Amino acid sequence: MARPSNTEHRRQEIVLGLMAAMAEKGYEKASIQSIAKAAGLSPGLIHYHFKTKLEILIALMTELSSKADDRYELLVAKADTAEDKLMAYIDAALALGEGSDQQAVAAWVIIGAEAVRLEDVRSLYQEVIAKHSDTLVALLTQAASSEKKLSKKKAKELATFIIASIEGAYQIATTIPDASKDYAARILKEAVLNAIAD
Repeated sequence: MARPSNTEHRRQEIVLGLMAAMAEKGYEKASIQSIAKAAGLSPGLIHYHFKTKLEILIALMTELSSKADDRYELLVAKADTAEDKLMAYIDAALALGEGSDQQAVAAWVIIGAEAVRLEDVRSLYQEVIAKHSDTLVALLTQAASSEKKLSKKKAKELATFIIASIEGAYQIATTIPDASKDYAARILKEAVLNAIAD
């Protein structure tokens, strides 16, 4: 009987190796050797599973997006109201505790910078942001006070504000380690609740 393939397991190890190497050195300096070392594999295995470092980065983006979705699904399952679901989204993105991952945050910040210069990364980054924007527009529309419905334009602007706030909080958390660790989710939730109540 043939042994089952461990290709997916190896690919996962390599993707996580890139995340660890990026968190320490950035994307440019994350060499195949440093990825292999972080993954506990030989450089030859990296080349066997991925043709280029960019291919690994694209796989990492997909992994991080999926991980963020999973964290949101875990938190939203406990939410009863539309407002609670919106707050769960913000907590999934920013709150510390179970499921939070500083290495993943650092990797996402670096990915955002790489999206500026690499077309393949920019394209996938835009897809991820558009998906999050659509989710937020739906959550904001549902959570808005019944007396004052949010226009599509206002919901889109608020969604963009939330995403920009999350991305900015990631940048601060990654580059200024002494910054307050628990402010972002709390302050953003207050701002959003005030915005949808007006």
